[in-house]
Amino acid sequence: MKTINIDQKSIEALAASQLDFEAIVNSLSLPQSNKHTVCVEVGGHGYILSRAFQPGDGLLTISLLTEGPLTSLTPLVRQEALSRLLRCAKLIFTGRSQSIPPNWRPYHCKNRITYQADRRSRDEVGGRTNAGRIIMDVTKNVGPRVFAFQLDQSGIQEIEVFQADNKLLAEALFLIPDAIAKGKTAQTLIQGGSPEQLGQDITLATDQIGEITTHLSFTDWYESRLTINQRKLVDHALTSSVRLVGPAGSGKTVALVVKCLHEIHEAINAKQTRRLLFLTHASSTATAIENLVLEMDPVVGLDSLASQPPSLEITTLYSLANKHMRYDLDQLTPVSLDGHDGRVFQADILNDIIAQELKSDWIAFRSRCSKPFIAYMEAGKDSTERRFFLWELLNEFACVLDAEGVRSSTERREKYLGDKRKAWMLALQNRDEREVVLRLYDKFRAWLREQKAIGSDQMIADFLNYLDSYRWEATRDKEGFDAIFVDELHLFNRQERMLFRHLLRNPTETPAVFMAYDAKQSPRDTFLELTTTDSHMWRDAKLGKTEKIELIDVFRYTPQITNALTAIDQTFPGQDLDSDWPAYSGISRTEDGPIPTVCELPTTIDTYGAVFKRASQLQHFLGKGKRVAVLCCSYDLFKKYLNFPELVDDFYSITSRDEATGIPHTNKKFLFSMPEYVAGLQYDTVLLIDVNRGEVPEGPYSAAALRKFASQVYLGASRAERRLEIYACAANGGIAPLLSLATVNGSIKRVEFKDLPKK
Repeated sequence: MKTINIDQKSIEALAASQLDFEAIVNSLSLPQSNKHTVCVEVGGHGYILSRAFQPGDGLLTISLLTEGPLTSLTPLVRQEALSRLLRCAKLIFTGRSQSIPPNWRPYHCKNRITYQADRRSRDEVGGRTNAGRIIMDVTKNVGPRVFAFQLDQSGIQEIEVFQADNKLLAEALFLIPDAIAKGKTAQTLIQGGSPEQLGQDITLATDQIGEITTHLSFTDWYESRLTINQRKLVDHALTSSVRLVGPAGSGKTVALVVKCLHEIHEAINAKQTRRLLFLTHASSTATAIENLVLEMDPVVGLDSLASQPPSLEITTLYSLANKHMRYDLDQLTPVSLDGHDGRVFQADILNDIIAQELKSDWIAFRSRCSKPFIAYMEAGKDSTERRFFLWELLNEFACVLDAEGVRSSTERREKYLGDKRKAWMLALQNRDEREVVLRLYDKFRAWLREQKAIGSDQMIADFLNYLDSYRWEATRDKEGFDAIFVDELHLFNRQERMLFRHLLRNPTETPAVFMAYDAKQSPRDTFLELTTTDSHMWRDAKLGKTEKIELIDVFRYTPQITNALTAIDQTFPGQDLDSDWPAYSGISRTEDGPIPTVCELPTTIDTYGAVFKRASQLQHFLGKGKRVAVLCCSYDLFKKYLNFPELVDDFYSITSRDEATGIPHTNKKFLFSMPEYVAGLQYDTVLLIDVNRGEVPEGPYSAAALRKFASQVYLGASRAERRLEIYACAANGGIAPLLSLATVNGSIKRVEFKDLPKK
């Protein structure tokens, strides 16, 4: 075929897994037609068209010629590229081309758009690869038309030099009536076909839409579906800030979105101009929130998002900072505009810097450093201990060194070396250990300067300074916001929380910031300040007195999973902390399911072979509309499993939060990821692997490491809707003590692998 042409409604069907995405990915062929969608080839062009297709509907044309955006890619990379193509086309069709995720590095030039086809680099057989950039033209004929015509691997910035094959496009568009006519013939055949064919209605897959599993309008939610405490949040006036706390699955995100739409409706009814900001930590969460807004209220939501300037802006904090700081004017490139991905990238840089330091001046400090600090500095680059140390150092860079401006002042550097440290800071025993941290910090900043890059934490520090400038003071009334909504607050560090009040339009009014969080879902100590009281914790954000609303009803998983989470919760370290680390109080509102199980296997190889084969079988038995996920609690083993060649065709992997919003490869495959990458998503069955004792290193940082590991287990277990199976590896210490209480009280049942039910 020379092209594949997909209309707007069929893109929705592909996103809902109602069409065989795998056929396009593996062989650039067409999926099978069904009751609602016709898939035919006419004159060498492929068409995937809704049977309700109208001339004014959006249409995506993808060139399959040699230089086309998908042709030369491997199936693994093509999957991500096609997912981005479909997602980008949907945004263009609805007038939201400015919402293309910034971490795709989009660039607009007249009617042309280009963006990264895949993650900037990925590991494949033969080394790391860079897929290139997709180039597309956007035109308005009878309806919006998107022509994706080239994959640019040259890196040329002047994208207008590329010539689109408009003759090819015209030929494809000309044959649409013939494709529709051929589709009518196919419709007759399907109507006389099997009941299975007749039952292929197009409905969105519930496990792809985050915190909501039922499609209800804003009015339905507001008038009849909210709990008492959710409604309390929604009806709260914009006269003070609110903290919404609750366990996973309690509807925090839904409540925030309904509150946001409620304020938009209030402004419309009062004929007021109101600007609202919805902040997230990850790009994938921003996309999920935007989809939820459009699902609840398509007309008002789209008007708010697509207006110029938008009356509702949904974005990450880093994208917002980049927008105002305009780093591109100085040829500076942010390492990422996604909170998690940016820190992962910076951790990789810092890991290399530590390796260099060990070969240079480390010996001059080593004898005066404590044994724990030496152990972490000299730990293996891929070890659990090193990874934990990297996260702690990055938090030190962001919340202490960057925050206090240590980089630019001899006096401040000396103060850092001698001041008493607070309990939430990295444990550094003496001046020499602080000297080593400063050396690593200086080398880290030097690397960024040489690469013309700007780190995520540096962006936040710059943005804080900008928001304290006369320039922002002069433009604040125009560019500031009347209210701010923050989801997954537990992922924001101290510096990031300080930004909220500065973004509000009127600095003299009491801040109106509505924040949702669950401290136990935070895999890092960026949220808790462990020795503080509840009131002091929020003093840094300067939001004044904030009302706290707690949600306890859980709508996403069974009572049996709720009981398991309650038992796991009781073994969390730090039960004497303040009220932002409350005891688990979830009450399940769903039907009963099987009791969660835990199983110990001998080795990592056994875990991979047994659990992954079981996941494939369970996915087969579940069939369409339900998903099995294997979630790994070990970062190092997760990477190891990805590199195993066996069974790789049985699953599709999610290796970053941004990928979680992509279109699934096929319903025939299970998903493989880590808990934090799929935060906000739910799956019928979760197999949680490597809940091992060995994941928590011993030493002075063990309590903090245990909190992080416990958060991973809690987050992963709470992704399961009906069935939860937990696995540990004897070679890595066996079952983590975190599960001891749950196994003793029977909320998690210990079983042998051979005794697990077959389906």
